[in-house]
Amino acid sequence: MKHLPALALFSLSIAVSPALAQVLDPLVVSISREELPVDEVPLVVETLSGESLRNSPALALDDKLKSSAAFQLFRRTGSLSANPTAQGVSLRNIGPNGAGRTLVLVDGIPLNDPFGGWVTWSKTSQLDLAAVEIVHGGGSGSWGSTAMGGTIQALSQQDALDSRSALQVEIGEYGTAAAEFATQQAAGSGALTLRARGLHTDGFRRKAPGSAGPIDRSTDLEQAYLELGWTQRTENGTTGSISLRGFAEDRGNGTPQQRNRTRELMLAGRADGKRELFGHEARWATQAYAQTQEYRSLFTAVDDARETERPVLDQYAVPADAAGAAAQATWNGADSQTTVGADVRWVEGETQENYFRSGDVFLRNRIAGGSQASAGLFANHHRELSSDWYLDIGARLDAWSLYDGSRVETNRTNGEIVRNDAYEDRSDTEFNPRIGLVWQTTEAWSWQVAAYEAYRLPTLNEFYRPFRVGSVITEANPELETEHLRGFELGTTWRTDNASWRVTGFVTEIEDAVANVTLGFGPGFVPGVGFVPAGGVGRQRQNLNLVTIEGFEIAANWQATDSVNFNVDYLYSDARDDATNRVLPQASRHTLVAGLGWQPARDWHVGISSRYVSDAYEDDANLLVLDEALTLNLHVSRRLANDAEVFVSIENITDEDVISARTVSGLIDLATPRFARFGMRWFW
Repeated sequence: MKHLPALALFSLSIAVSPALAQVLDPLVVSISREELPVDEVPLVVETLSGESLRNSPALALDDKLKSSAAFQLFRRTGSLSANPTAQGVSLRNIGPNGAGRTLVLVDGIPLNDPFGGWVTWSKTSQLDLAAVEIVHGGGSGSWGSTAMGGTIQALSQQDALDSRSALQVEIGEYGTAAAEFATQQAAGSGALTLRARGLHTDGFRRKAPGSAGPIDRSTDLEQAYLELGWTQRTENGTTGSISLRGFAEDRGNGTPQQRNRTRELMLAGRADGKRELFGHEARWATQAYAQTQEYRSLFTAVDDARETERPVLDQYAVPADAAGAAAQATWNGADSQTTVGADVRWVEGETQENYFRSGDVFLRNRIAGGSQASAGLFANHHRELSSDWYLDIGARLDAWSLYDGSRVETNRTNGEIVRNDAYEDRSDTEFNPRIGLVWQTTEAWSWQVAAYEAYRLPTLNEFYRPFRVGSVITEANPELETEHLRGFELGTTWRTDNASWRVTGFVTEIEDAVANVTLGFGPGFVPGVGFVPAGGVGRQRQNLNLVTIEGFEIAANWQATDSVNFNVDYLYSDARDDATNRVLPQASRHTLVAGLGWQPARDWHVGISSRYVSDAYEDDANLLVLDEALTLNLHVSRRLANDAEVFVSIENITDEDVISARTVSGLIDLATPRFARFGMRWFW
């Protein structure tokens, strides 16, 4: 923890958050799926404004969200260079893994991959972003299974149907160029929206200098995002919208042959309005979406000298389709607000891959996958018990089914089926309650307490898709059980016009947490996995009996002057497997975010930010250490006119070696190095 004293001093002297301070909006929507005053909710909710996110030193949205200490990527490598299947997210270290236990939404629609649960962060517009809400812990269970560990929701600008446009361009190191355009054009009682983004980068070297060989390359990346929508408002105030989104991504994974690509198309619609219900005026909303996507990836094994590679797994197609719908109604009483609703979701997907290569030919083919369906009813009630007490309760009832699961493996040389598994259909119901209280002791001081339960149905990827990264082989497990979470938290908040702080302690338990469990090492046959090469590891996804995450959060914000803001955010989280007392992989016990927002002149803004993470472990055996890391970032912008500005951003100013992966053979991967960019932004 050599960096921690220096960062603590930095926090006291010139501390936090990129650009402007984190500003809590008066209303939040990501807990009960309806607006609630933030001062009256018993859970920790951060709201990052669209302006503060645009002024972040980071380029990608996931890296921007690192201004929250609770936010952790599965690996320390961000979406600019990580394989998509490693882009899971956890809050408070609630079981970090590739699938993630956090629901990520864009205007109420899941951004999580339907097959694997990981998150493709570039499927949304940053220019047209109003805010991002982060609900810590499992108290946002109104959203169902995927929200077991918390909820992150990106909210687009959805105010008046006026005409507005924005354009941003950036160029930077490593051959990076990015452009984004967003426009809304009013037409009578409706409006047409267009959002587009493109990115190209030659990428960073993933392998550390001591681990790299002649074959290692940068992780190049190309992305394209396009969304077209129409919104219509009727005379009685009902609003309806429809949108069509397309996304394409191609990336290299560090060697000439290791590449992957993603293609996606999504259609979504929404309608909302008001009507009389139970003697009260009620707000109602309905939403539906359908998406189809395909992912493909080639994995290779590299020789010890890192001079040659050979393909070991060709996932030539991983198609997935998903659809969902939701409806809800909210009405207000004299001192209360009640929301009831229902939602359904369906997912179908499979992996189609060739494996077991001999010479230049793959000898085996595998097709494995299945379907999931779920339906839920939810209800939330918020009540002012007195002038200083607020009660918040909620419950959700789910029914889920898992069906058509299969795994067929074929000998490609003669067409013989060597494995033909048809898995038994499964179904169950889940009931998850939530209760919380807020006590407003004084105008500035309040206390919050909450208890909740949540669940998560493992993804199709976890049930059916084995995978291989180098010599590490991980088997799927169709017998995985559903995860169940119990959480309790107690906190206090003090807030004035120019300063605030909060302290929250939490205890979270997860029964049957899915983890990649090490079963043996190569060379040789590992039961449950098969043959593992020399220097390799054999693992399988299994349920751990009980995982406990205990910790606390401290956040403080001080508007020192009209032009200077300080902010500090700290997370202590001890996440362990109760059976072994080992720390969960990829879970740092200490995370400290600090920075400064300074406006030296009316048209200038300077943002300095830092993030410290303590040691973590790469593996479940706690043998491979990921060293602590401290990164510093800078963003400087100048407004040229009322509708234009220029900016310079530098991530990881000191070029800190942030270790993101370590293998049993001693190879080390690194996260983002120093990364400087210049950009311009126009609004009209």
